[in-house]
Amino acid sequence: ALQSTRRTPLIDPDDASRAAAAPSAHRGVISLACVDANMAGFEQKPPIGGLERVAVLVTGSKQLLDSLPRACREVDASLSGVVYSLPDERLEVIAEGSRAQLDKLVGLVHQVIAVDSNSATSRAVWQPPTGGYGGTFPLVALHPKMLAQIDLDGDKQTLDFYTLQLQLEAVFNRGLKLNSKRPQNEQLKLTVSGDTVRLKSFVRWCQRGPPMQRADRVQVEWEPLN
Repeated sequence: ALQSTRRTPLIDPDDASRAAAAPSAHRGVISLACVDANMAGFEQKPPIGGLERVAVLVTGSKQLLDSLPRACREVDASLSGVVYSLPDERLEVIAEGSRAQLDKLVGLVHQVIAVDSNSATSRAVWQPPTGGYGGTFPLVALHPKMLAQIDLDGDKQTLDFYTLQLQLEAVFNRGLKLNSKRPQNEQLKLTVSGDTVRLKSFVRWCQRGPPMQRADRVQVEWEPLN
């Protein structure tokens, strides 16, 4: 059954488009900030070997923004991530890989916006990695209300931990509508909808996993709500 409740808006500390800890963006300049997403040790898990993560928020002309997703895919085949299209001519690029690869990506963004430096800005926020992305950098157009189909694969114990905390994380903490199915012990399928900022935060939680747990695979498909 679908359930919903109203709560104070939740802002994901790892959302580069909203993160209060990040400094103001400067025209034509990328400013870097570190965001610590661990909470008193409860979010700590075995590290994902060799991976780091950066979120880059870019504003600029439509022509500039249209060129970025393809440019991200061509930086390095081993990078993974997603590109969110936001209102008001903004893009949020989420990428994971080695530090050298990500530095190369950030440098590329800087080169691209330098062409339109009078109006373009960018801001990079370094975050803990999740390992929850593919290498295609799909472009996801975000609307105020969205629906996400989230498929999780993992061992039974890990998905049991997810199942126990779904209502708390999706419905109570974020005020989202949630429908969950467990077709097999090693599979969990979620249909979640509501405010896009809160929904992005929930997807990020699914990728991180509950305390000391992480799914083997998290696949997300987005669609706008009418």
